[in-house]
Amino acid sequence: MNVNEKNIIDFKSALVKDDAPVFSSGLYSWMMFLINFYNRVKSDLKIDFDSFMILQLVVSDSIYKVNKSGVKNYKELGESLKDNSNIFSHKRKVNIASIAEVINLPRETVRRKILHLSKLKFIDYNKSGISIGPEYQTVYAKFVPDTVTNMGKLVRKWEEDGTLKKLLEIKNNLWKNFILYQTSL
Repeated sequence: MNVNEKNIIDFKSALVKDDAPVFSSGLYSWMMFLINFYNRVKSDLKIDFDSFMILQLVVSDSIYKVNKSGVKNYKELGESLKDNSNIFSHKRKVNIASIAEVINLPRETVRRKILHLSKLKFIDYNKSGISIGPEYQTVYAKFVPDTVTNMGKLVRKWEEDGTLKKLLEIKNNLWKNFILYQTSL
């Protein structure tokens, strides 16, 4: 028996039958969170999910730059993101090619979606790059708090049904090994 087989068997023996509902309950809660999230992107922001991923990549780039001067609370971050044109003008911005590479979409598709997001003023697109636009504040003011609230509800459900405890116990691909073991039965 090799080391990997031993780990899989050890992991399997560590699980008891009562743990099965924890997985299905946790997975169901996660799926409901995602469905709600995807629906809110479509209904509240009125954009498709690929456009949302582009927006999130631009926002995450800005947050990364903001965090270089120290982490912020919700209000401080909102203030930092309000007018980032001056704050980030001297720093490199994301571009169509980098976005296309990260989210694995054709550059032309990314370009069209960026033009649409720019028309909505969610992002600012010019020759120097892509940054957060003035209308992102509406997303930050409404969509972000709702998402954080829903995430809190998800984590509480996971805490109540034991999923969170199991997730926090996962180390070094042990879960992947368990899934591989289960599929080989």
